[in-house]
Amino acid sequence: GRVSLYDLAQSLNVDYEHIESAVSIISRESPNFILCNAELISRFVVSLFWQHLDYIDVLCKDLNEQLMDVGIVSISQLAKTWNLPTEILNNLILAEVGSKVDAIRDGGALYTRSYLSAQRNTIRAMLCGLTKVTPIARLQSELQLTDAMFWSLFDELDAMKEAPGKIVGARTSSHCLYHPNICAILVKQYILKTFLQEGMLKLAVFKKLFVSDPKLYMKEILKDTECSTLIYFPSAILSIKVWNEIEEAVKGEMNSKSLADVRLHMPEIIQSKADIKQAVVFLMKNNEGWLFIPDTSYIYSQQLLSFAMKALDGLISTRAEEIFSIWDKQKAFKKQEKKQDEDWGTAKSRKGKSGRGKAVKHILPEESTLDLLIRLPKEELIKELKRTSDIPNELLEDVTEQIRTKAETLLRTRAELLLHDVHAISVQDQKRAHAQLQETLCTLYDNICIFEDGAVTFEDAVAANLKIHLLRTLCTHFANNVLSYVSRTQNVDTLTTKARNETIAIIESAGSRKAVEKLFAALSAKDLESFHDAVFGICLSTVCALNLKVPDKKQRVELIKTYKDQLVSQLRKCADLPSGLLLTLLILLARNEKIAVHASGKFVSHLIAKVESHPETSAELSELLISSQKMVISSRHAKDDVNLMTKLNEKLVALIAAVNGFEYVEKSIVDNSAHEFN
Repeated sequence: GRVSLYDLAQSLNVDYEHIESAVSIISRESPNFILCNAELISRFVVSLFWQHLDYIDVLCKDLNEQLMDVGIVSISQLAKTWNLPTEILNNLILAEVGSKVDAIRDGGALYTRSYLSAQRNTIRAMLCGLTKVTPIARLQSELQLTDAMFWSLFDELDAMKEAPGKIVGARTSSHCLYHPNICAILVKQYILKTFLQEGMLKLAVFKKLFVSDPKLYMKEILKDTECSTLIYFPSAILSIKVWNEIEEAVKGEMNSKSLADVRLHMPEIIQSKADIKQAVVFLMKNNEGWLFIPDTSYIYSQQLLSFAMKALDGLISTRAEEIFSIWDKQKAFKKQEKKQDEDWGTAKSRKGKSGRGKAVKHILPEESTLDLLIRLPKEELIKELKRTSDIPNELLEDVTEQIRTKAETLLRTRAELLLHDVHAISVQDQKRAHAQLQETLCTLYDNICIFEDGAVTFEDAVAANLKIHLLRTLCTHFANNVLSYVSRTQNVDTLTTKARNETIAIIESAGSRKAVEKLFAALSAKDLESFHDAVFGICLSTVCALNLKVPDKKQRVELIKTYKDQLVSQLRKCADLPSGLLLTLLILLARNEKIAVHASGKFVSHLIAKVESHPETSAELSELLISSQKMVISSRHAKDDVNLMTKLNEKLVALIAAVNGFEYVEKSIVDNSAHEFN
């Protein structure tokens, strides 16, 4: 009935093009032949009985017989069985569905009407037999129907009122459900009975019973008046009666204890964090003056804060007496200081080694002192409340935050009553403190500038180390004086880094605090550029109101001369060789190089090299300096050697003589000592 053009060309041994051309002519001229998908199909075939039969009719008859046998035929399976191309099957065979082929096509399958009727009856039986909510996908898995055919049959049953239930959800969704009417009746009866008896119902029950929207469902089964009074929680639904009982119980506990744990009053089915949070919100809405702590189940009233204040009364009284005692001692100290000033005059800062000024003792202004003293740390208040009250631990931190300001105000009031005879420091005292700061910092800054100039005359590595040494000593002393003045704190130089940072943090003025932070940050740099920049920030009128200037050339000459004279004076009083050697080197550099150097003993080798490089340094002086250094090193390992101590003293005398321009004292002894340590 059909032959492939390719097979025809092979069997006739003719070119494919000729076969294709001839077949096209045949199909056009004769209606008995059809060309489809490179195959020539004959409308008639000769049977065994020499009857002329329509080939398409033969296939349609065969298809009808298959449908009568099984009721359903897969189109893809049919094409595979008949070895027919899809195009031929669709255009010639399936086109006869409804006429020569007694079937109904849906998607990729053909159904007989009797088969569909049987399937419809099967669906009817399944729907009538169901008593609980069932996924539609479960029903479809038992049937050999496409989705469209299933819903078509279902709609027929529904139209005939033979589907005792309803569909919930989108038909295209995998979560589409069938709710039998009997199940809906039973669910309604159960929910109504349970809710009316207990006054509450878990939302999990609704989910288990396949009720997707509990709120809407309750609205459908209850009267409007009852539905409008329902209380919804994340885990359950409560009747207004049950909620009123809970609220009354909480109010009773609040009246008696001024606090309540809401969780203890809630039913067992409403215990999640979200439930308790919702309950607290409801309670707070209807009761003004109540307070709550987020993420806890506790609520409390203002009365609890009053109880907490009473519990802190003893602590506040004790602290007020302590403040009075501190204040009284400070007052006595100020009187003693004033008497010393009158006897000796206002003590100016004395310059010590390296030109550093003595730290200024600054008495804190009384108002600032009171602000510092009148502080009640949160930890201290919590500890006292634990000791003197029954407030739950979960509430302590929040209650403390609520009453801390009030407690400090009460402490201030009581302290001021005890200190009514104490007056603020006069403006004159403040001016005197500022003048002392100006004098001290001016001296320090002048010295820092000339020492920086001296450091740069050395090689880069040595110069860098000298600058770092300067930052860690004089510059740090400078910064400590500033912090002491700005924060009204004494003995800043003894503070740890942590304590110092805390002191900076409590500086009230943001501008002053930032300037001091910048000054201390500059101490960690490797040069003094950041330090100078920070110094001029400190000088602003909004910070310390200082008048500090970089000394000019003439002033630097005078400062170096003054520094040299101080070193000479210190050398005369010096009693140990290590210090004497360092002083000698610094004096020689100031005298010969006209530079001021701020250095410690670890720089002695570099200082000797610097002195030796000067043309006026004699060989004898160089030998004296080197031998003195060796003797100092040796003395560290023989501290109890009496003879060595004598030699050290002789070396010191020789150094003093060399600085003063005299001949070496006991030169032979010194020389022998030098040879001994060579």
